[in-house]
Amino acid sequence: MRLEKMNHENDWNQDLTLSYQDIQMGELQHKPTSYPFTRFKFQHRLFSSRILQPVDYLLLVEPYIPKELISRRNYAEIKQLADYFTTGITSFFGFETRLNSSKPTTDYLFAISAKQGEREALASLFQKKNLPNSFLQKTEWQQVEKLVQSWADPRSILYSKVLGLWFEFDTSESSPDIPIPCIFISTVPLRINTQEDVQNCLWLTKTALPLLTGHSLSEKLEQRVLQAILQLPDKSVLMNVGAMIARQAKGIRLVITHIQPTQILPYLTSLGWTDTNDEFSVLIKELEQQVSRLVLHINITEEGIDQKIGIECSFSQDQYNFETGWASFFDYLISKNVCLPEKKASLLGFLGVEQEDNHNDFDLSSYQLTVKMTEQTLTRALVRYISHIKLVYKPNQPLEAKAYPGVRLFGRSSQQIDTQYQ
Repeated sequence: MRLEKMNHENDWNQDLTLSYQDIQMGELQHKPTSYPFTRFKFQHRLFSSRILQPVDYLLLVEPYIPKELISRRNYAEIKQLADYFTTGITSFFGFETRLNSSKPTTDYLFAISAKQGEREALASLFQKKNLPNSFLQKTEWQQVEKLVQSWADPRSILYSKVLGLWFEFDTSESSPDIPIPCIFISTVPLRINTQEDVQNCLWLTKTALPLLTGHSLSEKLEQRVLQAILQLPDKSVLMNVGAMIARQAKGIRLVITHIQPTQILPYLTSLGWTDTNDEFSVLIKELEQQVSRLVLHINITEEGIDQKIGIECSFSQDQYNFETGWASFFDYLISKNVCLPEKKASLLGFLGVEQEDNHNDFDLSSYQLTVKMTEQTLTRALVRYISHIKLVYKPNQPLEAKAYPGVRLFGRSSQQIDTQYQ
């Protein structure tokens, strides 16, 4: 995910005393916790603990969130939701915001890695019944529990094939009293070149997706999914698969990476997608001039590929809070009337980093993502950046744009520090 800097610290320091008792969120009201901490107490609370809970991260970045981006009421709802996840299940979270809307509400997302004990911490939440009973009485949460427990079982095929899960929560006024997540599975790279590769993909259609959706895939849908993998262009791979269970949407979302701009339209055409007015091909050519990485989102149903197409836009290599290309890309989106100028300002205003060690500047040569670290971290940094912007295209419909500001935990080991000063 995604977020950036801070020109509203004074406003937010005044807003931090908002109690969960002040919000109306149905089932979420039964834990009336308040967080009247100052910014400096946030730093102390976060970095004094080696295991961080989702709400700890939210508390730390709260002073840096422009209220034009996320209202204090919306943020209180997000904190309330995060507070149910009481263990160290994530080191990467973010938000989703519509760029053509001035409404200061976002969705909340967080990732759970198979590494660093995050997967086991999530499974423990279910095993110990730490989530509210009202959650677990819902069919959708029961599906999630079965998926998580299978993923955490070393005897399951999912244990080695699933690299992580994404939980995405809608937090709009129309959200249900009991929050239901949409789930994305991050898989080992999948593509089909041989008949053996088909067999290697069946764990997805026979095991993972039935656990995720709560039912077996119909033969027709399974064949559609496998065909979409079979038709992948050269060097592109399927890396994420999702089910929008919170929205009761039909079909399976496929997220395809390492795809070249020139490959996108021929690939969609091979699946039966059509765009009679050529607007999409023009859009792809424009995006190729604006960003250096495109990721394709498609939805597969029994009838075939959905007309709505998602295109993630970002930059390669990842520079996180140091990325300088976003400003001009926002200007491009503003020129296409899919982004408000104030959204550009608020998102760029969130970029930054919070360090455990303030004596040295943060840099990407000595810090790395904590989920990739093999030894104990000596010092940590929490980086606020923009993960990507997703454009949603549907023929003969207005183009939509969503930004995904994210926050990731980085670490620097004692060995890295020793090497730096040799």
